[in-house]
Amino acid sequence: MGWAKINEILCILSENMNIVVCIKQVPDVPTIRVDRQRMTIIREGVESIINPMDFVALEAALELRGKQGGQVTVITMGPPQSEAALREALAVGADRAVLLTDLAFAGADTLATSHVLATAISKFDPFPDLVLCGVQTIDSDTGHVGPQISEELDIPQVCGIIEIHGEGESLTVKRLSDGFLDTLKVSLPALLAVTTGLCPVRELPLGALESAFTQKDIVTWGIEDLGLKEEEVGLSGSATRVLKLLPPPLKRRGEMVSGSPQSQVDVLIRKLETLSIIDEESPKG
Repeated sequence: MGWAKINEILCILSENMNIVVCIKQVPDVPTIRVDRQRMTIIREGVESIINPMDFVALEAALELRGKQGGQVTVITMGPPQSEAALREALAVGADRAVLLTDLAFAGADTLATSHVLATAISKFDPFPDLVLCGVQTIDSDTGHVGPQISEELDIPQVCGIIEIHGEGESLTVKRLSDGFLDTLKVSLPALLAVTTGLCPVRELPLGALESAFTQKDIVTWGIEDLGLKEEEVGLSGSATRVLKLLPPPLKRRGEMVSGSPQSQVDVLIRKLETLSIIDEESPKG
């Protein structure tokens, strides 16, 4: 597909909001397996879902589109089977979808992933007014990709968003930070990384899902389409390596104590004496 056609597909009327949502297809947590040689997650044969916080970002984009007009483009980087996540996003209500897939992209860390996503977004014409993503993913949990994309695109970023209000060429957002509620005004274009609780995820209509899989087109870009070099992407372009994986430490079993406050204190004292944390009381006489 030529660039003229791609730009035509992604073109948004200037008076409306052009929103790009970065999503990721992740393995459902209970089914995660790890390749111990490459130290990467095995995705083949594993049930996958759209990262929950990215789904919240998609819902936020659809709400903004409903209020201000415009279009929503979803984009993901991953193997060919990631197309299923894009089609699910189309079924929910997204207008356009872009899949970034290439063998050269495999094994990327967050830096290489962000570089590919930012390069693709920078080629959209017109440039998006707003980029949305989840604050983190359930498979790696780093929270790096959103901020790294904003740095590459040189646009403002706010993470941990729990509220968004549109105001023409700017947005007023709220975020929770270290127990405090911050209210910020952000000029556009900008990137927002959202968290759970921003908006509920709607149910997926089966008819819309069938239409998304049979009637919707997805734009697919590889390394050559993006004009990138192999040393910039995948394992070669990654700044980090996973050297070892360790299981989490076992947690001590807790014990609930019931009864009156005085009896609970007595039980606690006896437990502490048994563990030699406090000395036993000397007998009175």
